[in-house]
This record gives sequence, structure tokens and C-alpha cells, in this order.
Amino acid sequence: MSNFMKGIKQTLGTQQPQQVLSEADRAIMDIENKKRTISQASMNEQNAIKSKISEEYRKIGETSYSLYIEDGFELDKITGMFETIRGYYQTLDEKQVKLNEILARYDEELAILRPAPPAGQAACPNCGTGYMPGETLFCSKCGSKVPEINAGATVPPAPQSACPHCSAALIPDSAFCAGCGNKL
Repeated sequence: MSNFMKGIKQTLGTQQPQQVLSEADRAIMDIENKKRTISQASMNEQNAIKSKISEEYRKIGETSYSLYIEDGFELDKITGMFETIRGYYQTLDEKQVKLNEILARYDEELAILRPAPPAGQAACPNCGTGYMPGETLFCSKCGSKVPEINAGATVPPAPQSACPHCSAALIPDSAFCAGCGNKL
């Protein structure tokens, strides 16, 4: 192997994947990572609150049964537990509203960073890749289901081959079938 080729191989071998990406692509990846992190943290927090709710329901059941056995069942003895549960549900609702607001801001940033799809195409709501409305059901890049909008779009580029899963025509360089959503 020539010294020139060895130099190229060494250079490419030492580059990190993000070094090859454009600044906009790095920003998009960063925002998507932040969205995933925030969503996961929120899910963990919500699960902890749901566990507390389950524990309160268990306490209500035990207390109710205890009061029933003692012939002293009075609703006011467990009303506080019901209020605690109501408070947990309100907290869950408030946290979901905050999460939705944060994710919406990130989605606005992503919409600015992602290039607009070619004329006659719509953008995948998940990754921003252009697709032909009314002609595809799944994004060819990320595999997400796309809205079924019939905007009178033009015919997609000539397919290179057919999907092995559903025989739908494939768009060149697709990672997922636009007809069935399966990974290619």
C-alpha cells in the first residue's frame, strides 16, 4: 500500500464520526440527544410518582379493611390518602405539560436546523427527510410512519429495487422501506 493511501487510512481511521458531520448535523444530533435524555428522565420521574400512587392505593385498601373489621369504617379516616393521590395525579399532569413545552421548543429548533424538503415533498415529522405525500407510509430514512397527506406531489425518483418484505419500489439510498417501514 502506498504511503499516500496509508496516510488517508490513518486519517480516516482516527476521525470521530462527529468530525465528519456538518455543524448543523451536530446541532441536530445534540438537540435529539437532549430530547431523549429529558424524555427518559421525565419517564423515570413519572414512574416514581406512579409507584407512590400505587403505595397510597395499597394503604387505602389496608386501612379500609382494618376499619371494616373493627366496625369503625369512617370515610374521613382515609380522605387524606385520597387527597394525597389527587396531588400526585396533579403533579403528573403538571410535569407532562412542562415536558411537552420543553420538547416543543426543541422541535422548533430542529425545524430551523433541518433543511426544507424538495418542492412537492413533505418533511418526515421525526427526522425531516422529504417524502412523497400520499405515496409513502413510512420515512425512507428513519422508518417512522408519516402523515398521509395528498398534496398532489410529483412522482418520486426512479426506484433502484423492490422491498424484499412488501415488493414496494424503493427510493435510492433508503434505510427503510417507504411502503412497509421495514429496515432494508
